[in-house]
Amino acid sequence: MMQKIQKFGGTMFTPVLLFAFAGVMVGIGTLCTTEAVLGPLAAPTSMWYLVWNVVLQGAWCVFNQLPLLFVIGLPIGLAKKQAARCCMEALVLYLTFHYFVSTILSQWGSVFGVDFAAETGGSSGLTMIANIKTMDMGMFGALLVSGLVIYLHNKYFDTELPDWLGSFNGSTFIFMIGFFVMLPVALLSVVIWPNIQHGMQLFQNFVMSSGVLGVWVFILLERLLIPFGLHHLLYSPFYYDNLVCPGGIYAYWATQLPTLAASTASLKSLCPEAAFTATGFSKIFGCPGIALAFYSTAKKEKKTQLKALLIPIVLTVSSAALPSPSSSRSCSWLRRCSWYTVSWRHACPRP
Repeated sequence: MMQKIQKFGGTMFTPVLLFAFAGVMVGIGTLCTTEAVLGPLAAPTSMWYLVWNVVLQGAWCVFNQLPLLFVIGLPIGLAKKQAARCCMEALVLYLTFHYFVSTILSQWGSVFGVDFAAETGGSSGLTMIANIKTMDMGMFGALLVSGLVIYLHNKYFDTELPDWLGSFNGSTFIFMIGFFVMLPVALLSVVIWPNIQHGMQLFQNFVMSSGVLGVWVFILLERLLIPFGLHHLLYSPFYYDNLVCPGGIYAYWATQLPTLAASTASLKSLCPEAAFTATGFSKIFGCPGIALAFYSTAKKEKKTQLKALLIPIVLTVSSAALPSPSSSRSCSWLRRCSWYTVSWRHACPRP
C-alpha cells in the first residue's frame, strides 16, 4: 500500500515537469511587459509590449489549466494499459463530472449552502473549468475523478462485450460506466465539499494569521510527510491551487512581478504568502548540514581526506540548490556520493 501511495505522489509530478519552461517564459514575458522595469519600451501601446503579451498569455496556459493537466497527467503513470486512452477517458469524465455539479448547483445550490449566482473566485467557492461554472475543487477534484477513472480503466478496459455490443468496447465502455459513476460522485461532492472548503478556509486563516507559527506548522507537516511520499498533497494546494492566493503562490508571484519591481517595500509586506515556500531553505542549507554530519562522525585520521572531498561537493551543490527539481536531485546526489565514499573508504566509524 505504501508503495502505491508513493507512486501516486510521484505521478503527481508529471504536470509539474512542465512548470520549469512555463515558469521561465512567464518570468521573461512579465519582465518584458513591465513598464516599471523597461520604461516606455514596455508601454501597453507599444509593439514590443503587444508581441511579448502574446508570448506571456501563452506561457500562462500551464498554470491556468492545472486541474485539466492533473486529470490527464495521473493516468500516464498509473494506467496499467493503454495510458493514452485512459487520459482521454479521464478528461471526458472529468468534464462530465463538472457538468453534473454545475447543473445540480444551478438547480439546488441553496440546499447545499452554495450561492451559485455569485461571481466565481474569491470566497464564493466557485470557479470556471473549460467554460463550465462549477464548484472549485481545485486539484483534489481532478485527482479524485482521475483516480476513479484509472481504477475503472485498469479493471474493465479489456472487458469483452457480446458481438452485438462490440462498438461499446474499450474506451466507450469505460465512459459508459464512468458516466453513471460520476452521478453519485457529483452529488456527494456538492454535499461534502462545501464543508471541506470551510475547513480549508479555517486552516488557511490559521496559517495566514499566525505569522511565523503558521509557516512553521505548514513546513513541519510538509517535512514530516516526506518519508510517506504524501508531502505533495499538503503543499500542492498552497503552491499550485487557490488555497492561499489566486492560482497558487508560484503563479500569483509571477503576476505580482510588475508590482514587486516598482515597489521599494519589503517582500514580506508585498507578498507574505511567499513565506510558505521556505521549504526550499532545507535544500539550500540541508546539503551543507549533511556534509557536516559526515565530517563530524568521520574517523580522525580520515577527516582531512574527507574535507577535501566534501568542500567542493558542497560548494557545487549549494550553488545549484534553488527551489526547483534540480535541487532535490543535487541533495540526493550529495547523500549518495558522500555515503558511498565514506563507507567504502572506512572514513566513518562502524555503528
